[in-house]
Amino acid sequence: MDMGQDSYPISEEMEVNIQKLFQCFHSSDDVRSRAFTLHGVKGSLLYLTTITDSTRLQKEILGPLLQAGEGRLEDILPILDIGVVSDLKSAAAAMLQGSCAILLEHRLDIILVDASARVVPSVGEPQNEQIIRGSQVGFVDDVAINAQLVHQRLKNVNLVERHFTLGSESPTHVKLLYMCDVADMNVVDDIIANLLANQDTFIKSPGQITNRLENSHLSPFPQLLFTERPDSTVSHLMEGRVALLVDGSSFATILPVTFFMFFQAADDFNVRWWNGTFFRLLRLLSVMIGIALPSVYIAIVSNHFDVLPIDLVFSLKASLENIPFNPFMEAIFMTTVLELLREAAIRLPKSIASTLSIVGGLVIGSEVVNANLVSTAMIVVISLTAVASFSIPSHEMRLAIRLISLPIMIASSLLGFVGIAFSFSLLFMHLSKLETFGVPYFYPFMPFKPRRILTTLVQLPKRIFGGKASDRRAS
Repeated sequence: MDMGQDSYPISEEMEVNIQKLFQCFHSSDDVRSRAFTLHGVKGSLLYLTTITDSTRLQKEILGPLLQAGEGRLEDILPILDIGVVSDLKSAAAAMLQGSCAILLEHRLDIILVDASARVVPSVGEPQNEQIIRGSQVGFVDDVAINAQLVHQRLKNVNLVERHFTLGSESPTHVKLLYMCDVADMNVVDDIIANLLANQDTFIKSPGQITNRLENSHLSPFPQLLFTERPDSTVSHLMEGRVALLVDGSSFATILPVTFFMFFQAADDFNVRWWNGTFFRLLRLLSVMIGIALPSVYIAIVSNHFDVLPIDLVFSLKASLENIPFNPFMEAIFMTTVLELLREAAIRLPKSIASTLSIVGGLVIGSEVVNANLVSTAMIVVISLTAVASFSIPSHEMRLAIRLISLPIMIASSLLGFVGIAFSFSLLFMHLSKLETFGVPYFYPFMPFKPRRILTTLVQLPKRIFGGKASDRRAS
């Protein structure tokens, strides 16, 4: 929509205004008008057939106008939200959102009434955060419904909601939710300033908005937590964090975040505390396995056979006897094959993906061993690494772990255990320096908070180690 000007004033001639509005939409076939007479004054309704509800137009707008007695036009319509604009550009923008424009002869403004046709998606189960016990309701692609799901679970007067519209060519609605009594208002102000600084004219995807909120774009670690569960979103809000809902996304973006938040699952709080603690520690162990297991195997086979018991040395030597490649090349080959299978399983239809995953894994795994391309020990190592990465709840953290393991494998093949130690030193230095909106990413280890370390790693009952929501914040 472009008329070549910044302002489009309204004329006293209604037909001129109608013609200009049609020109705004380049005389598109879905722009319709309906003439009527109100108190002896000619009027017209303008609307887009593709995004307005014809039933609402007839019952709530056109019907009352045709049957109106005395009174102002704004008082005749049985609708709560009625807008008035004084230029054609604003009227055209409102029509794109589903509003109906009401024009009257000799009137220098346009009445806007919401008549949008809403496609209400059914609220289904979360696909990526499934749990055994607890709520089975997940977010959908409609930002209004997602906000409603949060409000249904958090009936609190301190819950504040801010609305933003980003993208001038195709407006995208964004809602920012936070608890004004526990959230850090400096963080909220920084997020709002970041959103308002977005000058993109077209929002291709929700990631175009959320990616701008990351403090360090060079870090491999995710600095935003995505959840498709309203109950998890409410929990984060009550702990002082901010939730961002974007139209067209079935995920809520939580910020600021810390490293250990990515290893908590909703199931942890639906089971007994010692079960939740065990599974949380198991996930943290899986991180170490995903990062270090291939590197440790490469270092041992390449440089440090002497650390193994003699029986295990003979077993490994037998499996490596006819392999023409070094352990690093084996690991790269198997990791690439695994990533290809994973990517193919995601892109293919579900009915085919499950077959591909099973058949592909069995056939490729057995045949590469028979062809003496990869040792059986390497198959076991890569399989354990893949299983460990699958146990991490956050998809973004899983990707980061797989990415980080590659340079550590290179260091281990060149320098052995020294390379692994050096790599982990750099890794912990980076985690200690990283921040998200002023919150230390590696909290509570940096800065060191012994009391918070206990509650981060161990899920103790509240009667043993309770506290207010403000004491559990990540800041």
